[in-house]
Amino acid sequence: MTAATEGLLESRQPLASVYDVALMDLDGVCYRGSEPVDHADEGVAGARALGQRMMFVTNNAAREPQTVADQLTSLGIPTLADEIMTSSQAAAAILAAELPQGSLVLPVGGAGLRAALLERGFRLAESAAERPAAVVQGFAPDVGWRELSEAAFAISAGARFVATNLDATLPTERGMAVGNGSLVAAVTNATGVVPVSAGKPQPEIFRQATAKAGGTRPLAVGDRLNTDLAGARAAGIPGLHVLTGVSDARDVVLAAPEERPSYLAVDLRGLNEPHPAPSLAADGWWRCGSAAARVVGPRPTFELRVGSRTVDLDVDDAPVAVSLDSWRCLTAAAWSAVDAGTVLTGEQVPVLEVVAPR
Repeated sequence: MTAATEGLLESRQPLASVYDVALMDLDGVCYRGSEPVDHADEGVAGARALGQRMMFVTNNAAREPQTVADQLTSLGIPTLADEIMTSSQAAAAILAAELPQGSLVLPVGGAGLRAALLERGFRLAESAAERPAAVVQGFAPDVGWRELSEAAFAISAGARFVATNLDATLPTERGMAVGNGSLVAAVTNATGVVPVSAGKPQPEIFRQATAKAGGTRPLAVGDRLNTDLAGARAAGIPGLHVLTGVSDARDVVLAAPEERPSYLAVDLRGLNEPHPAPSLAADGWWRCGSAAARVVGPRPTFELRVGSRTVDLDVDDAPVAVSLDSWRCLTAAAWSAVDAGTVLTGEQVPVLEVVAPR
């Protein structure tokens, strides 16, 4: 894998023609709960037509790959179980590299975790009394005090501790519920042992997914800066951010260096398009197509130029509608200013509504 630079990258060809495998996030990219994301099916179909392979990468440790593949297929994205990489599979791969086949492992989680461990040849323990060599903790809605206590007993006795992921919250129809990371924190608090994490934003799941797909030029695709795009940076691969999920356009403008994407798109149709990158002109404007932007003043403000018209972006106004190229320019200008020592906060950046040309 080639390390990605900290700024936006240029691709004169569609991304699906440049990168041989897309490491796709699921919730917020392909679907939202049980509903499909607009244009996800045509984006994936178009990328596959250009020769790009798909590997759907998820921190969800509870479900088995076939279940995930069936859901995608039902939403118009035909998928095989072999095209799924879960954090349970990544955790099992970590242990397989460290422990002899047939080692005893205590799973704390659901069917997806147990299946991943069995697939790697591990035997499953039911309690700490069996003295397992490792504990793997992944989310399941029925994990409770007994399971967490058995994990604590085993870890305190010397068992290796691996977590499928450390997501503190879990999005549901009712709001944010307690996620695996919060349950892992209880075990860590009881034992003093911090686990190795297999899921995003750690790089291991990206490496495992790329190897499973037989890819050499991977592209990570996601909607969350602090997991999908931070994981891409950690793994040293380019990342495409789409606006169909959690992190919005203003979040990207304010992104910390370790969470910055390499490419920007409104939705998965961006896989099938070229991606121009802004360039810095001698007059201090970042330009991309007919758009330009810069950060000015002691109290940093944004100026945006489209054609011959220049406007100041006022954070007190209603959300600002901008083109995709304008968003790219604003992002490049902000990142450059921050890297040069300017402090930018949400108070200086308006809410942005990106309108892609069609």
